[in-house]
Order: sequence, then C-alpha cells, then structure tokens
Amino acid sequence: MKSTAMIVMLFCLILGATIPAASQADLGRLIEALKSSNAVERATAACELGAMGESAAPAISHLVRLLGDETAVRVLDCGGRGRGKFHDDDDTVGKEAAIALSRIGPLAVDPLVLALKTQEWQARKNAAFALGLLKDDRSVEPLIAALNDSAWQVRAQAAWGLGLKHDSRAVEPLINALKDAEWQVREQAAWASGLVGNRDSVEPLSTALRDSNSRVRAQAAWALGLKGNRDAVEPLMAALKDSDSNVRAQAAWAIGLKGDSRAVESLMDVLKDTDGNARAQAAWALGLKGDYRAVEALSAATKDENNHVRKQATWALGLILMRDRRAANMNIKIEVDPDTQDDDSQNPSRNRDRQRVRNKTKDKDND
Repeated sequence: MKSTAMIVMLFCLILGATIPAASQADLGRLIEALKSSNAVERATAACELGAMGESAAPAISHLVRLLGDETAVRVLDCGGRGRGKFHDDDDTVGKEAAIALSRIGPLAVDPLVLALKTQEWQARKNAAFALGLLKDDRSVEPLIAALNDSAWQVRAQAAWGLGLKHDSRAVEPLINALKDAEWQVREQAAWASGLVGNRDSVEPLSTALRDSNSRVRAQAAWALGLKGNRDAVEPLMAALKDSDSNVRAQAAWAIGLKGDSRAVESLMDVLKDTDGNARAQAAWALGLKGDYRAVEALSAATKDENNHVRKQATWALGLILMRDRRAANMNIKIEVDPDTQDDDSQNPSRNRDRQRVRNKTKDKDND
C-alpha cells in the first residue's frame, strides 16, 4: 500500500496540488492516527484529513481501508474544525473516512470505485456515500452499477448518491429501483427521482403512491411535488385519503405546488383531517391555490385547536382575499387569533398579509 500512497503523491505533484511544508508533519501524524486502536482518534484523524482537502491526497489509500469500519463515534470535535452538514450523532469511523475522501476530491474517485468491489458491504456502502458527495461525472456510472449490489444498504446509498448528481443517465435506473424488493431502496429511489427525474418519472412515482410501505408513499408524494406535471394531480388527490397521516400531509404539500384547481375541494376535505399536520399542509396548499371557494373552510380553520393550522389558515386567507375579489364579497367574519401572530420585526410580510385580512373584514362589516 505504500506504493499506492507514492502514486497518489505523484499525481498531486503532476496536477500542481503541492502539500505545504508546514502541513507535512501534520499529514504524517494524522495518517498514523488512522491506525489508532481508539475509534474516536481514527475518526478525528479522518475528519481533519478531509479538512485539508486535496493536500491530504497521500492519505487516500489509508482512508479507503477504513471504509468498512462501522465503529460508532458519537462525540467528535474534528480537531476544532467544522464537521459539515453530512455529519450526525450516529457517525461511524467508516462514514468519517468517506466524507474525508469526498473532500479530498477527484483523486479519490478511482480508489472509491475499486472499493465498490470489496467483500464488506459496509465498505461498499460508505464508498457509494463518498461517490455521491463527490462532484465528479465519473462517479455516476459506478453508482448506477451499485444499484444492483447484493446488499440493500449499498443499493439504497447508491440511489441517494445519484439524487445529488442531477444527471439524466440516472433517470431510468432510478425508475427501476422503485421496484426494488427492499423498501429502503425504493424510498431513496423516490427521493432521488424527485431531484433528477423527468417526465418519464411521473408515472412510476404515481405508482409508488400505492407502495406497501408508507415511507415510500410519502417520499413519492414529495417527489411528485417537484415534478411540474398535471398528470400527478389525480394520483396525489387519491393519496389525500391514504391511511397514513404523513402521506396525506405530504400529498397536500405536493398539490400546493401544482398550478391546478382540480384539488381544491379535496384539500378542503383535508382541513377536517384527524392529523394536525395534514390540516396545516392543506391550508397552506389552499393559500397557494388562491381559490375563493376555500374561504369559508379556511375561515373555520382559523379556529382549529392546532396553533399551526390556525397560522396557516390565516396566512392562506390573506392571500386569497388579496387575489380574488369574489372572496372579499363573501359573507364571512374572520377573527384573527392573537396566537397566530408572529413577531412583526421577524416576519413583516406575513404581518402585512394579516393586516389586509383585518382591513377587508372591517370593510365588509361596514357595508
């Protein structure tokens, strides 16, 4: 493996990625720390190497060897450096190594592709994770191939990684992954299809709204919200009656993003849902629709037992009353709950909306 490090160093020199003399000692110390018997020390060293970026290229082979290390490390300060958004409280040494490799950059691509062929599925999963984070077109095809891995954990991670690529090559493979035997893979494929999918993804995602797993259904609803296609509206309307409240809420959110009035009455029905989040999302969606037919239902929702529902309903009414004269002429009386009012200095635009609601209500009372 020493020869591998030398080759990587040579690549660095050829590409002009020289290592500052001041960091040479740190680099050697950190590479040595990757072999520590203490998991936190190994993970911390990996994190610090990642923070060095391209200049840590000589550590690539050592980091690759750690990809299969699933030892949990819940407390890690990364030598005082920031750890970034992909770190969490349930990190492992292998995950830290993967993040470090992604931060080192393009020189890590080929070693990571080779790591996708190792025997340990944990190492293959973390290799797929790193390739997903890397902004390099060469990572797309290996991740597509990893969708056929024998371990579902690797397939799920590969689908997630492809979602970050925004590459049309991933569309069809992700559609196929929506039929995977494991729900975790289908869930990640739905998420990724929301980001990279095109018109061809709408029908498969609509089918996924009937998946046996509620988390897959909810993720499919989210993905369809990002697809600007009228064909998704009716399947999403059907999902408003799903047995799982999270699916109903996600479907309401998705419909809110559609410029389509067919779902107004269905959304009004969701304002009576047993789940507060579903009711809140329905109110939000009706506000975006701007349809005067929802005024009475939203007015009733301003008295909902759930504070968040009351806030969303009040906001939605403000939008509709500003946009549709027919709404202003309806015989309604709106009482704005003080609990729905945010700090004016923190949200002045929403406060202006509420003030317009009050003004229009007063004008109606004076007629």
